[in-house]
Parts: sequence; structure tokens; C-alpha cells
Amino acid sequence: MSAEQDPFQPHLIRADALFASGDVVQAGQIWQAILKRDPANPSARAGLYQVKRSLEARGGAGDRERLLREGCTLFEMGQAQDALAKWEQILAVDPGHKLARTYANDARRELGMEPLHGAPGAPPEGPDAPGAAPDAPREDPTAEAERLVLEGVQLFDMGMAEEAMVKWRRALELDPGQRDAPGYLALAGREQAAAARPAAPAPVDTQLEARIQRAELMLRNQRLPEAAQAFQQLMDQGARDPRIMAGYQQARALMVAQDQSQRIVVSLAEPLPPPPARPALDLPPLVAPPRALTTRNPAPRAGLRIPAALKAWRLPRWLQSPRNMGITAGAAGLALLGLTLYGVHRREAALREAVAEAKRNALQPVSRMVQIPNLTVPLEAVRREAEGAMPDDPLLAYFRAQEWQRLDPDDNAATLLLQKAKDMLSGPPPQAAVDAFEKDLQSGNLEGGRTLILGLLRHDPDDLDLRARARRVLLALVPLYAAEEKMEKAKAALVLGRALFPQDPGWQARLKLLEAIQAMAKPDRAPWIQLLG
Repeated sequence: MSAEQDPFQPHLIRADALFASGDVVQAGQIWQAILKRDPANPSARAGLYQVKRSLEARGGAGDRERLLREGCTLFEMGQAQDALAKWEQILAVDPGHKLARTYANDARRELGMEPLHGAPGAPPEGPDAPGAAPDAPREDPTAEAERLVLEGVQLFDMGMAEEAMVKWRRALELDPGQRDAPGYLALAGREQAAAARPAAPAPVDTQLEARIQRAELMLRNQRLPEAAQAFQQLMDQGARDPRIMAGYQQARALMVAQDQSQRIVVSLAEPLPPPPARPALDLPPLVAPPRALTTRNPAPRAGLRIPAALKAWRLPRWLQSPRNMGITAGAAGLALLGLTLYGVHRREAALREAVAEAKRNALQPVSRMVQIPNLTVPLEAVRREAEGAMPDDPLLAYFRAQEWQRLDPDDNAATLLLQKAKDMLSGPPPQAAVDAFEKDLQSGNLEGGRTLILGLLRHDPDDLDLRARARRVLLALVPLYAAEEKMEKAKAALVLGRALFPQDPGWQARLKLLEAIQAMAKPDRAPWIQLLG
């Protein structure tokens, strides 16, 4: 195609020169930008295929792939300094990593720094490297599937959606239980469907939409710090979309919840010590009053004697007027009120300090004896819980079957049980809405809120937003149940929370803490019940 026929010919020539000089990333970005303007451009698509072959020839997996991917994500969000730190970690252990060196030089140029020089004597990469074993053993299917997912993400970020989907489908063939590949396939399918639809009359910021969907995918895959960072970057750039703020708040709420769950782990290997006993008061023995020695009536008491000087004292003349007397009385009243408030403040401050000191003294022996128990639920226990909950609670059975399938992807019984529970949950959508749930929580009707949110979860058990709302109401109900001695209800709420968030050890820690509380005397339970929420 001549320069007159193709307006992108100067950019294509520059991309070819960059690729020939080893600047694969910059060349790929130019070809990707051309394809966004002209999806049918054959030269740009052929160039991206060259990038694909270069990535495949490079090889590598594990920590280097993870660091390379994290650096690309940070660089796309405008955080060049953090991205450079990721790529320099790769170069510290592998100075000959060409792609990491190329990315690092791009970041250094953007930051105004000198580029890195080539590593002298660095071994070449790829299958043609000297000393490479021709018949290397095949890598583990799970690790190979993870590598294919990462390669697909890199291809998808460069605009090669079809090639990325081939990688993700291959990853699912190797590892059917792979968690990230289905989400990426759904995202790519939505983008392809949106591209196939006729353009709407109003202009749409496709780049912003893609970044929002990528951040939402991070949130669904529980990559909470990356999701929060992506949403924060969009807000800092002035993007206006209600999904951005909602996604950021949800990511931050889940991060805070996970942080609180980590702090709740206490010493469960030894019995909890009771709160310190109150010191006995050393009171003098009571002495009976002496009995009257006579029955004669005592002499009447003399009245109050007022000194003569006080009787002769008179108010000053200026204070005898009603106006001045009122002003003086008001000032005295304000002074008295101020002294009273100051005394109340000092007593409250002393009380708060005494309470804090008592808590520190009570928790000091616990902190010395603290041990971190094994809070992992074994596979056999998950299987028994899933099968036992099926007749009465298909929602709990569904969540535990999901965890069973995650722990043992090759067990067909887990798949069958999961499908059976899903069929039992299917039905007409509930009439309740999330707004009604929030109203119940604001009015203090926690039982009603629990009923509403569980009804919504039975209709859509995989909704992360509904799970987060269920977590709020369950954590609010557990200490209330325990304080009312409804230990079975408290345990049922904790078991459901553990099923909703199987990878959060805080729920298992609360269950063990509840068992320890039940073994304590009732007067000693109150300080520990608060830790259940």
C-alpha cells in the first residue's frame, strides 16, 4: 500500500524501525494505536503478530512473569516509578531479560533518567539459547495454564483479542479449575460484541470503558489492591462514571474487611484467661453504736451563732442595685458552670484512661501467649459440610461445593453437587431489592436485612456485591446472638460467612473463638463477645 493510499504509512515505518532495533514495546503500542483507528489495517496486524512471536520465543514464567505483568499494569496507569521498580527486580536476577530491559528503559526515559546499558555477557533467551535442553520435560499443567493466562493478558492489552482468547481457552483445557481465564474470556467476548454492534450516535470513550471493565475484572478476581489503585487512577484523571466510585468503595470495603479479619486471630491453642479479678476492698469492721445510757431527753440544741462582724457586714453600695446584682449573679453562675464542666471532663478523661489501662493489663498475658493456629479447613470437612447442607440449606451447599471444586478440580462429585445445588436455588427473582436491605440496616432490623439479602443471594449467589452486604449483616448479628446466649444461631451465621468467603481465615478464627467463649463462665464472656463482630 502506497503512502497516498495509507495515511498511517509514516507510523508503520517508524514501528518497523523500532521493532528492528529491539524496542518491541514501543512498536507494539504504535501498531495497537493504528488498529484502534483502522481495525482492518493488514500491516499493523502483521506487526502485532511479530510481537506475539517475540513474546512466545522469550519464554519464562513464575515470579518474573508476575513482576513483568504488574509493571505493565502500573506503567499503563501512569505510575512509571513503581513500574520501573518491578522491572528492575527482574533484571537483578536475570540481567539478560530483554523485554524487562526494554520496559525499564522506556520508564527511565519517561522519568528523565539515563537508559540502562546492555548486560555484558548476558545469556540470550528463547529456544535458540546455547545450552538449552532440546527435550526439556513438560511443565506442570497448572503452571502452564497460569503462564498461558498471563500471555493472553499481554496480547489482549496490545489489542490482539482473538489471539488472547486462544491462549485462555488453551489454559482452560489444561486446567478446568483455572479462576482467571473465564473472566478474561467473558470480558473479551463483551468487547467483541460491542465492537460488532453499530456505533451509537453519541461518542463513547472506548478506552475509558476498557479500563473500567479491567478494573472491575480485578475486583471480581479478588485482586483488591490493584482494583482500588485502578479506580483511584480513573478518579484522579477526572473520569465521570458511577461505576468508578462504586467499584472503588467496594474494593476498599473488602480490603478493610480482610484487614480486620487478620487482626481477629487470637490465642486459641490455650484456654482464654478470665478478666482480672477486682481487688477486695479493705474496709474496717463495723462497730455497733453505743446504746443510750439514759432515757432522759437530751437538752435542746443551741441555734447557729452568727459572729457579730458578719451581722454588721453590708453589701457594697454599687452591688445593691438590681442590675449590678443580676450581672454578678450571672457571672458567678457561669464560673460555677465552667468549673463543673471542667470537673466532669477531668473525671471522664481519668475514666477513659483507667478503662484503657485495664484493657491493656487484661490483654497483656494473652499477647505473651499468642500463637497462630492452623485455620485451614481440610478438604474432607468441606465435602462433609457441602453434602450435609444439601437437603436443608442449598445456598450453603452451593458455596461449600464451590470450595470443594476449587480444592479438588478433578472430583466429579463436587461438580455434580454444585449443579444440583444451583438447580435447587433457581427460581423466580425475589421481590426485595438492595434498597430495602439498606433501609432495614439503617432502622436496626438486622433479622429482616438478613432475610432479604439471603433471598437475593439465592437468586444470584455469585454476585460479589451481595456477598459483601451479607458479610455486614452477619458480622453485626453474631455478637448479638452470642450476648443473648443464642450460640447455635451465632455459629450458623459464622458457618455461612465462612462459606461466603472461604479464603478469609477470620471466619474460622471466629468459630474457634466462639467455642472458647462457650467454655467460659457466663460472667467472663462479655469482653470476648465483642471480638466476634
